[in-house]
Amino acid sequence: MKRKIKPSVLLTLIFSGIFLCCSTASLAVDYGFKLVANQSAIESEFEAVIPSFNSTITAGAGGVYQSDDYKIGYAKALLGNDIFIRGLKGGLGLKGAVGEAEKGYRKDDIGNLGFTGAISYDLSKELGNDFPVTLMSSLFVSPEPLCFEDTDGFFEFLAEADWKVLEQAAVVVSYRYINIEFDHYSDWKKIDSTGYLGLKLFF
Repeated sequence: MKRKIKPSVLLTLIFSGIFLCCSTASLAVDYGFKLVANQSAIESEFEAVIPSFNSTITAGAGGVYQSDDYKIGYAKALLGNDIFIRGLKGGLGLKGAVGEAEKGYRKDDIGNLGFTGAISYDLSKELGNDFPVTLMSSLFVSPEPLCFEDTDGFFEFLAEADWKVLEQAAVVVSYRYINIEFDHYSDWKKIDSTGYLGLKLFF
């Protein structure tokens, strides 16, 4: 098994960047908390959107637990702004993940730092407040040099639709596809594709 970058080093860099951004940015911060689930999995995320000059900094942390399959904790930081049309926003940044995955007798550790990009479209900006729906998607990719522990590659795609039923609450429908490659003992992959339903709170 190859020697790789220690997870503590990479995650320390991510969290240091998040706290630095939070401490130097404006106090007008928007917070969100998401909790979604299905029959065998649960996911939660805490997120802060911080105005910074002509852009926004999105910092967040969360985790996902898939029963008898995998569990992952992650932290992210993205810089974004409005693009092309009103209501459309994009962001680029870094995301790190740690955890473990199982498959039969195999049980390996997940660890990686990678590149992430996200895009969202608030339909109410064009269609009015009678249609308070936001569509979002994101990618998270870690090539082999940015993986550690037993991980050899990491890819994640997320898609989400939020329907804001109250001023500070939304119903969430989301989908995740994840593909993790491992190199411990023998090469194998953890692939999962699943949907979630839950709530998001704003404050």
